Amino acid sequence: MEQHKITGVVNSGELTPYKVNENTNTIANNDSIQELIAEALANECHLEDLNKETEHSITTDLNDSKTSLFEIHKANDVIKMALSQPDPVQLYPVLILENEFTIVFADTGVGKTVFSFQMAIHIANLGYTVLYMDLELSKKQFQKRYTSEDGKPYNLPDNLYRVNFARLNKVPKGVSYIDYFFDSMIDLIKKTGAKVIFLDNLTKLAAGDTDSAKAAIPILERLNELKESEGLTIIVLEHNKKVDTSRPIELNDLQGSKMKSNLVDAVFSIGRSAKDKNLRYIKQVKVRDGETIYDTENVKVCELSKVNGFLSFTDVGFEDEREHLRQFSESEKGELVANIKDMLEKDPTLNAYKIAKKLCPAEGNLNSFKVKVSRIVSKLNNSSNK
Repeated sequence: MEQHKITGVVNSGELTPYKVNENTNTIANNDSIQELIAEALANECHLEDLNKETEHSITTDLNDSKTSLFEIHKANDVIKMALSQPDPVQLYPVLILENEFTIVFADTGVGKTVFSFQMAIHIANLGYTVLYMDLELSKKQFQKRYTSEDGKPYNLPDNLYRVNFARLNKVPKGVSYIDYFFDSMIDLIKKTGAKVIFLDNLTKLAAGDTDSAKAAIPILERLNELKESEGLTIIVLEHNKKVDTSRPIELNDLQGSKMKSNLVDAVFSIGRSAKDKNLRYIKQVKVRDGETIYDTENVKVCELSKVNGFLSFTDVGFEDEREHLRQFSESEKGELVANIKDMLEKDPTLNAYKIAKKLCPAEGNLNSFKVKVSRIVSKLNNSSNK
């Protein structure tokens, strides 16, 4: 089969003249060459379009099922789609990213409501409409927090809304409490155009104790659905377990179940400093997008105080968390050693786990307490073998 030979070059988008080779089946002139190249380019473009149509058709077919739990895209397409989306905006430095779901947990009286409302003010000052759902404080309690000693109220942003329960309104018959709560909240979001929601706190949403994952997880799932459908940033306040304040804060200290953390983007906690009754520290225990800044070696230290009628957290600096943990006194250490020694004398077969389980002073601290017990048991055994 004879082949056409093209022996010209392309300069600045134009073809140079070609010579005719009499001994081969050549192309006689520029017009013929241009026609051939145009045809080839047309075929190539058609093939490319056909490939794109085929790829689109395949992806469309894969996502055609309306009953599937999943959607599928080529990995390259996911990157392209994400590139067209804006990078996350820090609504509150380090801790709150736009369109993320964050849990803040802390012990009672530490100041999680104070700090969360402070974040709400900051975000509202950025221009976002914020709903702060305060389901615990009364109007009077709230007013006292944001009024100076001479009776002058703190001037809050007009795009910051505080929501509390309408005490006289009852849940309609045939409607569950949770459904009524969400319907009412969605109505407020639509009316105000809010894009940032603070929910203080999760306990008020659950029918029973939020220490049960069974009660809390469906609520978190619905909040996640709401976040996606309305393009919201959601911050939920939660309590922690009774913790041993002599050890660093962990994700497992979140009240209820660690499963809660799997349903959110970020989790941080507020700890009480053993240095001073007014000192607090902030620690990130889960970060999905970005870098963990406030970790064990670099917690953010703040002072809880009232300045110009505004109860708030004032930045102090950054320190190692261990500097703010409660230290065991010599008498406490001696008492623990004596108790362990007494238990071993009564039953030498006891291991560190069994001893720790009986002596553990606070719920949720068994693992860290077991380490202390294990060290003491090891020392006692070594001394008895000498």
